[in-house]
Amino acid sequence: MSKFYKKLRNEFERDIPEKYLDFLPRSYYMLGDILLLKLNKKLIRYRKKIGLKILNLLPYVKTICLIKDIKGVKRIPKIEIIAGKKNTKTIHKEFGCRFYIDVADLMWSKGNKAEKKRLLEQVNPGEVIVDMFSGLGYFSIILAKKVEKVYSIDVNPVATEYLRKNAFLNKVSNKIEILQGDCRKFAPLLEGVADRIIVGYIYDTEKFLPAALKMAKKECVIHFHKNVTDKELEKVKNKLEKHGSVTFRKIKSYSPKVWHVVYDINIY
Repeated sequence: MSKFYKKLRNEFERDIPEKYLDFLPRSYYMLGDILLLKLNKKLIRYRKKIGLKILNLLPYVKTICLIKDIKGVKRIPKIEIIAGKKNTKTIHKEFGCRFYIDVADLMWSKGNKAEKKRLLEQVNPGEVIVDMFSGLGYFSIILAKKVEKVYSIDVNPVATEYLRKNAFLNKVSNKIEILQGDCRKFAPLLEGVADRIIVGYIYDTEKFLPAALKMAKKECVIHFHKNVTDKELEKVKNKLEKHGSVTFRKIKSYSPKVWHVVYDINIY
């Protein structure tokens, strides 16, 4: 039982029917001074009360947002402010970098922090990186601090505009080239340039692999993200091994029996 859930449950023992207490949120995540959380549908009617209780429990929080949905390839969030200031813009700090974000415009991938740390430990100063799904720069900004060059690609023009601002904010504009559009169309332009490629899209990722292979140098490492079940873990690894040696690690649980996994393909 999380400390957050335990405290919230204690606050609500007399305010909502006992049958709903088990559905109170176990976790949340912070972006700057904004707290984001999801609620079980049984608790939606109590969302404002829950927001106010959390504000009292966590005084450093300025705004509480309910995540109602995340839609489409562009991963556009649908949120509702349920307590605190009517503000969705913030500066989030991570790995010594600052990220300007409006949580009503873009999703933040909260579960990838360990993966960012792992890549920071792996990359070398002379590397050229292609980030095929860069968003507002979750990986690109952090890695640009250490490597020679990052090509950051995203289909969402809103995301690339935030990336431009964040590159300037972190003084890495000279190291990041921003390309807006479907990453596959840039493969001929970037043929053979990459020492490392991040394929950070978890749905039907195989359709983007030919473009990644085209952009790869010899001995490139491709970080291939995908949602898989336990039964599929080894099957996907075996299919990818025709391109090079492959290892994998689970990043986080996506849903019951489904994992967000990254396969590291070391190209022959």
